[in-house]
Amino acid sequence: MVRRIAKVSDIEGTLHVDAYLTNMSESFMQEAVNFISNVAATNIPVLKASDKFVKYPRGYFWRDEAEVRPLGGRPPQVGYKIGSDNYNAEEWALEHTVDDRQRANTDAPIRLDVNAVNLLTQKQMIRADRLWSALVWTTGVWIQDFTPTLPWDNANSIPIKDVDTQKEFMFQNTGFMPNTLILGANVKKELRSHPDLVDRIKYTQTGILDDQLLARLFDVQNVRVARSIYNAANETDGATGGEDFHYIVDPDSAWLGYIAPSAGLDTPTAIARFAWTGLIPGAANQFGGVITRGRDDRAYTDWFHSRTAFGFKIVSEELGMFFPNLTGALSQ
Repeated sequence: MVRRIAKVSDIEGTLHVDAYLTNMSESFMQEAVNFISNVAATNIPVLKASDKFVKYPRGYFWRDEAEVRPLGGRPPQVGYKIGSDNYNAEEWALEHTVDDRQRANTDAPIRLDVNAVNLLTQKQMIRADRLWSALVWTTGVWIQDFTPTLPWDNANSIPIKDVDTQKEFMFQNTGFMPNTLILGANVKKELRSHPDLVDRIKYTQTGILDDQLLARLFDVQNVRVARSIYNAANETDGATGGEDFHYIVDPDSAWLGYIAPSAGLDTPTAIARFAWTGLIPGAANQFGGVITRGRDDRAYTDWFHSRTAFGFKIVSEELGMFFPNLTGALSQ
C-alpha cells in the first residue's frame, strides 16, 4: 500500500484562516479641501429659517451733490432709500443604522461608528457643493459673464491680463476689488503649465505653481480649486454599488468675485451661506450642522442622524463674474 504524502496546498485551510488586516484598509473618502461651498460663501449664522436683510442701493451714496451754501441759505438736501432681500434655509438630513448583529459579527479594523460619521459627512458635503454649484457656477446671474478672446489652454492666451481687466471692471462698478478666484479642476491644470505664468515664476525659489503662488500672480487673496466629486449612478447590488463619477463644479470654468471673510453690518458679499444654527441651539456647528446618535431598543439598533440647515444666496450679483468654457476648446 502506497501512503500519499499530503501537500501544503491540501492542508493550508487548516493552517490559516483569512482575516482582515488591522493596519490597512481602503476607503475613498474625499478630503475636505476638495469641497468649495464652505469656503466660497460668507457664513452667516441665523436663528430662523427665513428672514429679511437690508440692502442699501449704492447709487444714492456715490452721487456728487455737494454745493457751495449761499449766505443765509440751506445746503442741498440729500437722502437715500433702503432696499431689502430675504433668505431661506432648509434642513437636509440623513440616517444610518447599525444593528446589534452587525456589531457582534464585525471584526477589526472595520469601525462601524467611524464609518457612519464619515458616510453621513461626505454625503452632506456633496449635497452642499451641488446646491452651491447650481446657484453660483452658471451664466446669466452675475454682473458679467466673461469669455476671453483666447481660451486659457491656448499658449497665446493672457489669463493674468484677462483677470486684471475684469477686476478693474468690478472695482469701477462696486468700489470693491475681487478677493477670490475659484478655478475648475481643468483650469487649474492648464494654468500650472501656461507659458506666461511659468515664465513669471521661473526665477522664484519654488518654481511650483501652487494655489498660493497663483493668488500672488493674479493679485487676489484666495485662489480655490473646486475638486469635489459625486456619483450620479443609482445604487445597485453589485460590488461597486454603481459608479458614474463627475466633478460637481464644471472643471472648465472659473469664478471671480468678492466674498467677505465674515458677516457684518454694511458688509457686502457676493455669496452668503445662511446657516440656521437656531434650529438646534447649542448643538449645531457654525454651518448649522450636527451629527447625533441614539438607540432604538425595539429594533436593537443604534442610529446616527446627520442634520444640516442652511441656504445659499447670491447677495450681490455685482460682486461676482463667471468665466465659462475657459479650457477644453482645443480638444473639441
